[in-house]
Amino acid sequence: MNHTKFCVSNKMRNCLRTFSVLFLALAISINTMAQQDSTNIKREKQLKNIAKLNISSWVLYSNGFQLAYERLLSSHTSITLFGGYIEFPMPSIIANSALNFDKDKTKSGYSFGSEFRFYLSKENKYDAPHGVYLAPFISFYHFNNQRNGHDSTNQDQLTLNTTMDFLNIGGELGYQFVIKKRFTVDCVLFGPAITSYYFSLQLNGSTSGDHSQEVQDILDAIKQKYPLIKDLTSGEKLSSSGVSNFWSLGFRYVVQIGYRF
Repeated sequence: MNHTKFCVSNKMRNCLRTFSVLFLALAISINTMAQQDSTNIKREKQLKNIAKLNISSWVLYSNGFQLAYERLLSSHTSITLFGGYIEFPMPSIIANSALNFDKDKTKSGYSFGSEFRFYLSKENKYDAPHGVYLAPFISFYHFNNQRNGHDSTNQDQLTLNTTMDFLNIGGELGYQFVIKKRFTVDCVLFGPAITSYYFSLQLNGSTSGDHSQEVQDILDAIKQKYPLIKDLTSGEKLSSSGVSNFWSLGFRYVVQIGYRF
């Protein structure tokens, strides 16, 4: 009887020892997996920065190179800074006019701005920066251009100096895709704004004369090149000094590709 109890006791101890070893191994395995998950989550949270390249500026402007930097502030908010070098493509032939211009003699331009994004938690399955967002924004564009040309009616040699400034204050609706945790495609789908337009056109000829009508024709040709500007600023005329400054509607549209780090 005592021998039977001793055998049962040994078996129980062996079972408890085996169970303890298995339990310890399982606990170590769970703890290791939890640490890995914690490390992965921590690594994911550290990807708070996105460097972006604006690819739509290549289509809208001449020699455009625009960059952006987005910084996540929380799981649903971020701030973005953007800017870069761009050139405004001036028209060479002025419609319904005897004016013809050579290629740009000198040209330059730049832009900069900022936006504060609110990623919509009720609309998005993922945390920022993936999903639908709303954002107030402000941006500024500046362009300089100088060209030589002539008036074919009297062969007057001309020099045209153009300065344009656009200040935009508005809001935008967009969506940002995150691909394999590191890459993003950012699309501003709708971005209405209130815009301050400033145009300064100085046309000088080798002979004396009033070029006010020719200057107005040039401004109309600039607007014609961008129908949206033409529609939003129709009816605005240049002053006698060749300056037009007014507020009207504006619009922002952007497509960017980015990398998270």
